[in-house]
Amino acid sequence: MKIAIPILDEKTVCSHFGKTPFFMIFEVNENNEIIGSKKVGNSPCHGAAHETEQGHGGQGPGSTVQTLLSEGVNAVVFVNMGQRSVNALASVVELYQTSLEDVDAVLKEVLSGNLTKLN
Repeated sequence: MKIAIPILDEKTVCSHFGKTPFFMIFEVNENNEIIGSKKVGNSPCHGAAHETEQGHGGQGPGSTVQTLLSEGVNAVVFVNMGQRSVNALASVVELYQTSLEDVDAVLKEVLSGNLTKLN
């Protein structure tokens, strides 16, 4: 399973899914052990000019949603996510909402089953 978390840096969760500069993608085996991780840039992070062109978290080529889908993620954890992104992801990945700001704490909550799926 691959879990994506929007981040500001390696330790801090970004509170805005569509405007996050990066995602950490954690690969987890069937025993809930982390077997790999990867930091992926979020190319749609261009501010107002991009939002006008694509809408918040646009779903066009190179969008935040497409970035995650191209990485083969199975789950996305977020603090805040626009409805368009929720709609685009809900049928293809598990969505988890959190209020935690620490990446390690968020990952622990997901792996222990303490975060409730939105879909």
